[in-house]
Amino acid sequence: MELKKNDFSDVTTKDLIKKKKSTSFVTGLLAGCIIAYSFIAIFHIINEGFTPILIIPFVSLPVLIIIYKQVKSMDQELKSRESD
Repeated sequence: MELKKNDFSDVTTKDLIKKKKSTSFVTGLLAGCIIAYSFIAIFHIINEGFTPILIIPFVSLPVLIIIYKQVKSMDQELKSRESD
């Protein structure tokens, strides 16, 4: 399986702005869920001990990082279009 690198040069500026807004919203939502679940997990560990399901916030972090990098590459593409 080959991972495809995002190439935003084929996307129109209007569509790229829309995609960046929606991806930024999802990134923020995911970050908020990870933070909230982390607090719940810490509270659960203090009161009842460790269970394997509490690993979910840590497993979700790589997904958040990948989406964040995608938003950054969209920003770079939009900035390069502004300078042209």
